[in-house]
Order: sequence, then C-alpha cells, then structure tokens
Amino acid sequence: MDTTKKLYYSSLFLKFLMGVQLILIAGFLFVYFHSMISPETYDQLIVTEEKQIIYKFDHLKVPDTYNEWKESDQLFYYTKLDAWSQFRVIWVKIVGFFIYFFITGLFLKFLKNTNSFEVFFKDNIQILNKIIRLVFFLWLFHMILNLLQNPMTMIFEDLDQPMHITRAKVSFDFLVYYPIMVIFFFALREVFKRGYELKQENDLTI
Repeated sequence: MDTTKKLYYSSLFLKFLMGVQLILIAGFLFVYFHSMISPETYDQLIVTEEKQIIYKFDHLKVPDTYNEWKESDQLFYYTKLDAWSQFRVIWVKIVGFFIYFFITGLFLKFLKNTNSFEVFFKDNIQILNKIIRLVFFLWLFHMILNLLQNPMTMIFEDLDQPMHITRAKVSFDFLVYYPIMVIFFFALREVFKRGYELKQENDLTI
C-alpha cells in the first residue's frame, strides 16, 4: 500500500473517531437532560468508583432507603445521585470528549497538510503547538479533578439529608501519560521547525 492510500485510510479513521466522539457527546447530553424529565428510564445506569458510567442490562431494583442500599451490592445508581454529582459525572465526560474531538480534528488537518510540501512544515508546526496546548490543558483538567475529588452524594428517602459516599478510586496515570504526550509532540514540533528552517536555507541557497 502506497503512502497516499495510507494517508487516505488514516484520514477516514480519524473522521470515524470524530463521529464516534460527537455521538458520545450527544449521548451524554441527552442522558443528562432526559434524566431530569424521566429518571426511571435510567435505573440501570451505574457510576463506578472510577466515575465511569456503565449500563447494567440485568434488571436492577433501585433501593429506596439507605438500609436497602447497604444490604444490596452497594452500587452507585445514577438516578440516586444528587444534582451536583450527576452534573459532575456527566459533564466531565463531555468536556473530555470535546477536547479529544479537537485534538483528533487537528490530527486530521496534520495529515491533509502532507499534500503540500510548503504547508507540511509551516502549518503543521502551528497544529502541533495547538495539540501541545490542548494536551497540557487536558493534563491540568485531570489534575484539578483529582485534587478536588469530592465524594459522590446519593439521596435516600429515609434520610433527612443526602448521604455522602466517600468510597472512590483515584488514578494518577495522567501524571505519566500526558507529560509523555507533551514531550513527544514538543519534540515532533522541533523536528518540523528544524526541517522548515533547512528548507528556507536551501531556498535561499538556490
């Protein structure tokens, strides 16, 4: 397979990823707003300790009281969370997918610029700068979320006030992965800058 076809299929794959990301964003938005109108529709929606959202296909009876919840599997039911916990769980996902969507779009532009040798250097340097800033922002975003790790709050009918659930898992993988990504894109940007400088020197020599 020649380079042109590889770039073409890579572009299609990135477009597919962007489509999936948009569908996920739209899905989370729909769940967030529709759950306000019809909460019983989302009784099977569970939030894990890592703040991941999963759908249980097994029929689940959402416990009404705290004692019922204690005697059950102690799952974090989305419909039992208070308004702030629901907002935080859903919108953290939406913001994250938005950032990934823009990064994927920049990668798509990066590939398209390979059709022009001049643009390949100049514009791709700017694109890499934007990717570095977005990845750095994503790193800060995850750091703030982990530093401000508030417990999820569930509301039960038998309690006078909401029950704060402090059991949660915090992952610090972002402290390794995102800096490595920033370093990689920074090094790649420097390679492109050096290549662009060499091209300009060659043009002047000619």
